[in-house]
Amino acid sequence: MIALNYPFPESSHAENIKLVDSICRSGGVIVYPTETFYAIGGNALDIDLGERLSAIKKRHPDKPFPTLIGSRQALEKLVQSWPQTAQILAQKYWPGALTMVLPGLKNLPSAIIGKDGTIAVRWSSHPLVAELAKISHLPLISTSANLSNQPPTTKADQLDPKLLASVDLLIVADNQNLNPQPSTIIDIRVDPPLLLRAGEIVIPEIE
Repeated sequence: MIALNYPFPESSHAENIKLVDSICRSGGVIVYPTETFYAIGGNALDIDLGERLSAIKKRHPDKPFPTLIGSRQALEKLVQSWPQTAQILAQKYWPGALTMVLPGLKNLPSAIIGKDGTIAVRWSSHPLVAELAKISHLPLISTSANLSNQPPTTKADQLDPKLLASVDLLIVADNQNLNPQPSTIIDIRVDPPLLLRAGEIVIPEIE
């Protein structure tokens, strides 16, 4: 496993960003920081990645993974439609800890699509994701970096050693938020949107 500290040193910054992108494009599994908890994932468009992630997390393979984006181009690789309500909420809360459930494009990997054809998408506010988006516009699988039924963490030294032994890259940048919460999840297909999970973002009209 390769381990990198983020922010990357200026002298190797561009090289490290390209390394992360290369590992993702080749089907690698990365553990990386977000604005909420450490996440585990990789290229969301890789048809084999979901099976590997499910095995690492000891998670049921029929449970789809949420996705993370850092650009409009990445969003367009995932969603079938973009309702006006989604646009309004995105303008107000993205980038940030808001996950929207939307109709997914057909022929996406089964690991990121629900049985009802939906996909869960969040535009991350973490600068690492934004930097990756500049060079690749790849959507990422983003699920908490923990074994199933174990708590997520914001600290690299609390990541499960068994999980880390199965990944290709660890990017260390501990979240300084002392009271972290998961992202808020809403179903945008209905009007008004339906709150599926309360989290860091509070939307009064939905709450």
